[in-house]
Amino acid sequence: MDIVYHDLNRMLEVKEFIQRWDDSLNYVEVNTSGSTGKPRTLQLSKSLLAKSAERTITHFNLSPGMKAGLCLSLSSIAGKMMVVRSLLANMELHVLPVNKNPLKDLEMALDFNALVPVQAMNYLDQAQPLPQQGVVLIGGAPLNERQFQRISQYFSQAYQTYGMTETASHVAVRKISHNFKEPYQALEGVTLSVQEDCLVIHCEAFENGFVQTNDCVQLVGEEAFHLLGRRDFVINSGGIKIHPERVEDRLSTLLNEPCLAMPITDEVWGESVGIVLLKTGKIPTLAELKKLYTSNEMPRKFALVDKMITTKTGKIDRPKMYQTLKKHEWQALL
Repeated sequence: MDIVYHDLNRMLEVKEFIQRWDDSLNYVEVNTSGSTGKPRTLQLSKSLLAKSAERTITHFNLSPGMKAGLCLSLSSIAGKMMVVRSLLANMELHVLPVNKNPLKDLEMALDFNALVPVQAMNYLDQAQPLPQQGVVLIGGAPLNERQFQRISQYFSQAYQTYGMTETASHVAVRKISHNFKEPYQALEGVTLSVQEDCLVIHCEAFENGFVQTNDCVQLVGEEAFHLLGRRDFVINSGGIKIHPERVEDRLSTLLNEPCLAMPITDEVWGESVGIVLLKTGKIPTLAELKKLYTSNEMPRKFALVDKMITTKTGKIDRPKMYQTLKKHEWQALL
């Protein structure tokens, strides 16, 4: 594998990981993101990482000499896996800055790259973004419908990924196109099932042969699914389960800034939907909201904040936001 450093400050970081990959230990230490709980350090077998890389290499027909981009920190599983894929496929690895727009000054085309949503959107927000023809994986944080559509206009082979640290990066992808309802498709060697409404990922490479998730899904056969949201965050309003992620997706069609849906105490229904908006952004009208939601899903109150608390990968940190907003002043919509 040849390495081209566009950011010399990352040279030590990359060299140290490659040394760890080549040492006698059979595992690599990886940190979880902490978006749904306290961050943890896991020991993942090098065999698991290698098999994950091989699935991606096969799925996207990656081959020696292709140019791969490393725009992500090696503290995450996503960054580590870009190096492992480049090593196993003998690609030319281009090490770029870890910032909000690593592609800004890049004057060459990449065949394979991975970005978090904030990086992709900052690239599209620059004056004259050039269409990207190579395969780009978008993961680490959810995409709303507005972001999904914008990315499809400039990245001809963009894929939203589904996976987690425990699965050594993605196990399923969906093409980012005009169709926001496109399901995730499992990679080769991965099958799916559901237990108590949550996705179970089956793969021989996993230590126990499967990983039980807390993600509620709608299966499309054994190899595809629609992601509904996390069981941890479900809003139970009078016995009806509402996924805040779905509320946020619809709300994003009205907004140009991030938003958050969360449960608030309701004397009649137990819980109802509250929406958190930025003080500098738009407050939707009641008429606009009624066009988006059923009566059960309809947000009842809203709160205004200066900023959203996020993780390093740009995900809204729901536990911290929920804790912060427990005693916040809510304003009525209905």
